[in-house]
Amino acid sequence: MNLRAALVLTLVIASLGVAVTYADEHDADARYARQSRIADKLDCPVCQGQSVKESNAPLAQQMRALINEKIDDGASDEEIFDFFAARYGVGILRDPPKQGLALGVWLGPIVAAAAGVLAVGVVLLRRRPQPVPRADENLHELEARIDNLRQPPDGERT
Repeated sequence: MNLRAALVLTLVIASLGVAVTYADEHDADARYARQSRIADKLDCPVCQGQSVKESNAPLAQQMRALINEKIDDGASDEEIFDFFAARYGVGILRDPPKQGLALGVWLGPIVAAAAGVLAVGVVLLRRRPQPVPRADENLHELEARIDNLRQPPDGERT
């Protein structure tokens, strides 16, 4: 009986260890996913066109470590973005805020597209064929003049 109890107790302890290990791995995966998502939305100040997530520059590595520190301190995503925007300027954000001068980044393409559609519309309206006067409007008048011209003058015989 002691052997069974010892075996059951060993299985229970082992399963708790597995559960704790799984929870730690799950937390680490969630933390890495969050760090990766934040780093992907920040431009690397050194590498042109790369995010902090993609870059291997030492500064990008330091920024990823700083993101991890901020996550450990309990900072929200917005607080982390605000921290980096305050330090490096709004240009570091890959998704610029929709306010102030950055609003032009969002509205510029819409205004340009509307102006293009308007310009194409004006060109097409100007190229529209003009209505041609109908030929039969003056036809009776012209036929009467032709008949008058065909008649010989008074006093001449044909």
